[in-house]
Amino acid sequence: MKPLAAALLLLAAGALPAGTAHAAAEDPCAIPDSILTVDAALPRVQERIRNSRTLPVLVISSAKMAAGRTAASYPEQLGRELSNRLSGHKVTVSVRSAPGATTQEILPVMEAAMAQERPALVVWQVGTTDAMRNIGPDAFGTALASGIERAHAGGADIVVMDMQYSLQTSQLIALQPYVTYVEWVTQNAEVFHFPRYEMMRHWIDHGRVAVDAESPSEKLKAYSFVHGCVGRLLAETVTAMIDRAAEAPQ
Repeated sequence: MKPLAAALLLLAAGALPAGTAHAAAEDPCAIPDSILTVDAALPRVQERIRNSRTLPVLVISSAKMAAGRTAASYPEQLGRELSNRLSGHKVTVSVRSAPGATTQEILPVMEAAMAQERPALVVWQVGTTDAMRNIGPDAFGTALASGIERAHAGGADIVVMDMQYSLQTSQLIALQPYVTYVEWVTQNAEVFHFPRYEMMRHWIDHGRVAVDAESPSEKLKAYSFVHGCVGRLLAETVTAMIDRAAEAPQ
């Protein structure tokens, strides 16, 4: 295993070499390996990097971009972090959003964006609108599986990111069945499930962020924390999966 992948796995597990455990304990973004473990590879991304030294990333979302917060969003953070980790490579991150679209409804948006952007990696946020509109979990899972197949057919690896967590939202909307379907579908398709829902629950339960804050300043603080951590951890995970692909037998 290459150093970056090994370091990421140690960080997630909390099993760091002597002298570094204290620093890890102070990292507010840290997630235990019971929630986030690198268990997949990105062969299409690794091949694109090897052949062209480029990494075009496409983020697909049904969320509306928060006004004035683009620079703090996780796609921007992801691009910066990947550029730092992949020195000498050209990293681009583009975002296509269809606010309020279900997973089924966003499929043509994904296809059109892939045809235009030709990404090596797709990061697909799913589940929130389906849960809000009470789309049947079976139908949601079918649409998710179709999107994964379309990404692969278009020559891209894909990471599926589930929905955000907050105590208020979880009390109003039954999100857990959709999180479960994301895990099931991604396992069957052998693609990586980035567990944002459980990550945010961990941060909230441990007092690291208050996403249900009322004041504008506290809301901005929570937004910056969540997006900063998600962008950084996603970049670390992607880089580790690139390393895994490079180490796989050819």
